[in-house]
Amino acid sequence: MRELSSQTNGCDFPPAGRKPMLPPGGGFCLAWAMAAALLLPAPPALAQTFRLGQFDFFLTGKAEIGYESNIDGAYPEEEDPNYEKGDFFWLPGLALRSSSVAMRPSTTFNFAGAVEYLDYFKRSDEDAELYDLNLNFQTVHPRLTLGGLGRAAYEVESEQDTYRPGGSLRDPMAKQEGSVFANWNYRKFRIETHADYTSERHDKEEYKPDDEDETTLFAGVYLDLFTWGSIYYSWEKVVTTLVELDEETDEVTKNFGLAGAIPLSWLAHPKITYSVGFESEEVDTEGEEGEDPTWEPTHTITAQDELQLSKAISLAASATWENTEDEDEVTFEYNVQLSQQLGPRAQHSVTFAQEPQETFGSNADTETTTYTYNFGVKDLFFYGLGLTFVAEYELETPLGEEDEETEKTTSFDVTLNHTRQLSRRLSRDIAYSYSWENSNFHHEGALEEHLVTYGVTYDF
Repeated sequence: MRELSSQTNGCDFPPAGRKPMLPPGGGFCLAWAMAAALLLPAPPALAQTFRLGQFDFFLTGKAEIGYESNIDGAYPEEEDPNYEKGDFFWLPGLALRSSSVAMRPSTTFNFAGAVEYLDYFKRSDEDAELYDLNLNFQTVHPRLTLGGLGRAAYEVESEQDTYRPGGSLRDPMAKQEGSVFANWNYRKFRIETHADYTSERHDKEEYKPDDEDETTLFAGVYLDLFTWGSIYYSWEKVVTTLVELDEETDEVTKNFGLAGAIPLSWLAHPKITYSVGFESEEVDTEGEEGEDPTWEPTHTITAQDELQLSKAISLAASATWENTEDEDEVTFEYNVQLSQQLGPRAQHSVTFAQEPQETFGSNADTETTTYTYNFGVKDLFFYGLGLTFVAEYELETPLGEEDEETEKTTSFDVTLNHTRQLSRRLSRDIAYSYSWENSNFHHEGALEEHLVTYGVTYDF
């Protein structure tokens, strides 16, 4: 099941062969980050495509064809025989971005946009026209900074762990966003304000109850009395309108308190930070009687370190304990990672993470334990061919309940990718990925998916 979204970094296209579905815990996200670092060459420095006034514009075109074996990302018992399980597709697109332009000595402005069209040969219900247009500006003065952004997009999100026949796991929607901000500072005194507006309109009937408009107004005053923290007062008003339900909520939150992070430096290892906050919060919701504000403390202790055990082996670990008095919640989370560099072209790592551990008074609802193995190699067999492999085993155990079954999920992800610069402006990418996932909550077999793509990108 391909993950679709027109929102990309700077409106540039993501690499061809993008992984369609993330396994629990986001294990593949780490693998793809490794792949990006190991496999993808830096784009060549090219002159602008055209110039309009003070703006230099850069235009990029792409075309991708491929085959996807499990479009709906479904387990065998979830498959609908009325829909094709797999299908071929093609994906053309254009991306345009401008250089950052100094409109005045202290003001910069830039623009970016992208449009794509996903067309399946048989599964026309999954065809999608995607776009993303955004612009932003910023004005910087000695004590005052002003800025804003605007965005209009049509994108497709994926509701993980939810299957609906016909591919309606995907949630296509139109989004509009706008924001302006102003920050002023004088020595240890700061004022920060911003106004934000977001609007979502969903295409499919099952998601239309989520259609909403939301406006946020915020103002905060900070006095940085200490090197490690500040006294602050903030006011925030959030108005949310559920369009389909014709319901509106108006919530005002006022906070006054002390917050900061104190480094505890009496130990060389590990690095320990103690964060403390004392906050008085008052929430007023339209039509409801608000509670009287009370002072509540929040304590957080974080310990982290990284040790170089040898020239090629490193060990990293971190642990965080947090006690939030007003929510009567205590959490303790930690992870450990052992990494090894296997020569100049390969590396692998083993990671253990648990959140929250049922110690130190933790009272969270679910304990999640994850074991992950990552392997990545570049220039496998020949130049430009890269391989990433991720294996993950995850346990999710409800806490505080009797006879609740632990969900045990095992997943594997393999990706092969070959990128070649055919000319100064034209590049080609071939990718294949295979994912396998099984859970003791599914009894008719594992979720399997193959994705093969061939794509070209041209910088005009």
